[in-house]
Amino acid sequence: MAITSNYSGKVAQDIMLAAIKEEDTLRLGLLNVVPDVNYKLNLRNLDVTLGVVDYSCGTTPATDAIAYSEKVLEISKFKNEFEICKEDFRPVNWDNDMGASAWNESPESISEAIIADTVAKLGRWVEDQIWNGTGAANQMEGLIAQFGADADVIKPAAAGAILKSNVMDAFDLVTLNIPTALRRKEVQFIVSPDVADAYAKSLIENGAANGFGGNANTAMVYGRYTVQTVNGLPDNTIAIFAKENITFATGLADDATSIRTKDMDEVDFSGNVLYKSVFGMAVGYSFGNEIVFYQGA
Repeated sequence: MAITSNYSGKVAQDIMLAAIKEEDTLRLGLLNVVPDVNYKLNLRNLDVTLGVVDYSCGTTPATDAIAYSEKVLEISKFKNEFEICKEDFRPVNWDNDMGASAWNESPESISEAIIADTVAKLGRWVEDQIWNGTGAANQMEGLIAQFGADADVIKPAAAGAILKSNVMDAFDLVTLNIPTALRRKEVQFIVSPDVADAYAKSLIENGAANGFGGNANTAMVYGRYTVQTVNGLPDNTIAIFAKENITFATGLADDATSIRTKDMDEVDFSGNVLYKSVFGMAVGYSFGNEIVFYQGA
């Protein structure tokens, strides 16, 4: 049985999103997700200044009461492709499917295994890009690069690596820098794995666990904030923001978004299987002054 699997449009997009949602950022619901974006998405920023005054007859409308701006989220398009020999699968799990002869027709299970494994790895790659992408060739511009370049993002001065001995000071510093507007919203308090470990050790050393009295089944908290670990963050990182402020967008769900495998025996008798996926994505935010970002040295 020869293999030629074609997934395009919404089906391919759903397969990709399902894999990405296995990773921390989307699994924990930290960001807005906007699928099916054609080239770019405008993140509209609207800030209304109240004009409350003592009552009197007549109208005295305030001027410049509304500040309106847009940030453009532009989709970056990528592809992933490779070619492998079907013979490489023979010693593994498909001997019975492929038969004892040297005739290398590909069973459907090979196609499923290639797609499942590759899309899972792409999910981890996307998770890394959301935070650590530099915008260089073969990468999108991730959030950390954007935070670093934006003077509006609140960046408390770092005081060295975050350790068990100073993690409480770091948490205190970032929460003190939360702006009033963000305090009125449900915020995401996220940390890198090393910071989570340092905090857990600090709590244990002080006779507590996860911010409470030792119940290991409760969520990790600091004061009124739930602390969540994001494995894609680099060491010594803390970020606080509102979910609605940050958006992850995927490309248009048409034939340009696709996952395909092709049995090349049907073309050139090479005994190879060709894999190719094409997808687009971008990440960005609306208000830099409602993000607190801390990176220890």
